[in-house]
Amino acid sequence: MDSAEQRAHPPKVLSVETGRARTARDLDWLQRNIPCEAACPARTDIPGYLEAIAAGEFDEAYRINLRDNVFPSVLGRVCARPCEPPCRHGWPGLGEPVAICWSKRSAADFARREQPVVLPPWYPPSGRRVAVVGGGPAGLAAARDLRLLGHSVVVFERDREPGGLLRTGIPAFRLPREIVEAEIEQVVAHGVEVRCGVAVGRDVALDELLDRFDGVIVATGADRPVIPALPGSGARGVEHGLSFLREANCEGRTAVGRAVVVIGGGFTALDCARMAIRFGAASVTIAYRRGPEDMVVAPGEREEADEEGVRFIFHAAPMSLTADREGRVVALRMIRTRPGEPDERGRRRPVTVAGEEFELTTDHVVLATGQTPDLTWLPEPRPERLLVCGDAAAGSSNLIEAIADGRRAAAELDARLTGARRVGESGEVAEGRGVTRTRADDAIGRHAMPRLALNARGRNDEVETGYSNGAAREEARRCYLCHYKYEIDMSRCIYCDQCVEVKPREACIVKVAGVEQDAEGRITRVIPRAWRLVPPIPPHAYFIQQTECIRCDLCRQVCPVHCISVHKVSWTIGPTSGAPTPT
Repeated sequence: MDSAEQRAHPPKVLSVETGRARTARDLDWLQRNIPCEAACPARTDIPGYLEAIAAGEFDEAYRINLRDNVFPSVLGRVCARPCEPPCRHGWPGLGEPVAICWSKRSAADFARREQPVVLPPWYPPSGRRVAVVGGGPAGLAAARDLRLLGHSVVVFERDREPGGLLRTGIPAFRLPREIVEAEIEQVVAHGVEVRCGVAVGRDVALDELLDRFDGVIVATGADRPVIPALPGSGARGVEHGLSFLREANCEGRTAVGRAVVVIGGGFTALDCARMAIRFGAASVTIAYRRGPEDMVVAPGEREEADEEGVRFIFHAAPMSLTADREGRVVALRMIRTRPGEPDERGRRRPVTVAGEEFELTTDHVVLATGQTPDLTWLPEPRPERLLVCGDAAAGSSNLIEAIADGRRAAAELDARLTGARRVGESGEVAEGRGVTRTRADDAIGRHAMPRLALNARGRNDEVETGYSNGAAREEARRCYLCHYKYEIDMSRCIYCDQCVEVKPREACIVKVAGVEQDAEGRITRVIPRAWRLVPPIPPHAYFIQQTECIRCDLCRQVCPVHCISVHKVSWTIGPTSGAPTPT
């Protein structure tokens, strides 16, 4: 076979036909071809659970989420949704992204869960004990995985109940408390012991934990408020958003000023403003130094706040606060801003505009200006068997990132304790089936989330009410099922062109001269076929471009020699198969 003929027979895109695919070549294929999952910090098998929902298999969809992100019902309500912007359905000309987050909620809403769902252990008991300091999302995610890895786990939580910001920071109108309690109960049901009201450093020393346990994971969150240096910020009626939400969510607070101004543009700012509305404030204003496109909130949340009466002032930064003779804040001086040069993350820095000052009348200012971890109590250098995770390690982030980092910390500590890397990332490749997706599914519009009427929204009433069973299944059908890999075996192809004739998209099946690969087998380029009008006609191959395929299965059905295969590739983070890999 000459080189031209070799190029006309592209190699298999994965390293295995079936089984576990874990080489650099395989992980590169997953990154390129399943964009939603590539964007999920926890590598949730998104197309897997959407496929299950579309088939009405809600129990299976819930278990997939439970395996990958620990808190499916919670995340189906308050996830930051990094998976949705990359969704193929949102690419130019293809419509809106699939409602991945709300579909996750549907899996939880319609799954049958009379008892806590407990996953089977990955490994037998190890005899090792681990202490987790902090019972928030990152700590509980780490604890759950450590139990699956066979270790005994005790969580030390300083508050009266575990949950961290799930209880103290997120209002019940976004996240009902029974949802939080049920999914924490599932973590405990895996055999995790939780000791509440125990603060490390106050009730038990860190050195004592290091003596009594084989390893310690610190997941204490980011609970030190960031207070801007504003003249007058010590006035009465000025407080940080974290303390405001903690008092409102956990301590029965109901009082608020009449004219409330919230400084900030993230989740905390929106939650504080909407809570103030529910407390009866006459006016609530969010002032943010950037534009609406820079707000770090879930899609649709700003619109919900707007519906409820929250006013927004963008491109405005605080300068100072004025208090009356009794020391109570009465005014907030602001200055207009404009976008400046990009910062290290690519966001344009706000720059103040000289002479563009104005004043807001207010009797209550909430500073939703961020928070940072306090790790001054940890020893330096840190012992090898002490790890920090979640917001305590990375600073204030979001829920899915905290959960993913908790799971990462559990895997890393396990490797340090056992001397083997027993958790890995891979694609599980199985024989596929004919997918029933049709071209008509492309035209299904994104389903809106049903919400309570404005006049029915009390302090704790959940605003988003969830999809119906039918709407959930139809929304999930919109998914392009990117985890199905269609491939043509050119050694069996008879060049009949029937697959090309039935293809629904111009570029889903293309004629190529071959592909180029790097030293590790990653496909770096698809080589276009060179067209000639006179013989000899160069050889070509048919190549299925996964990012153009809509999984209609027509090509496979029409092929007379059955040279088109379909495999399901499930991208997972879990126990490695066979003997553990030495670290």
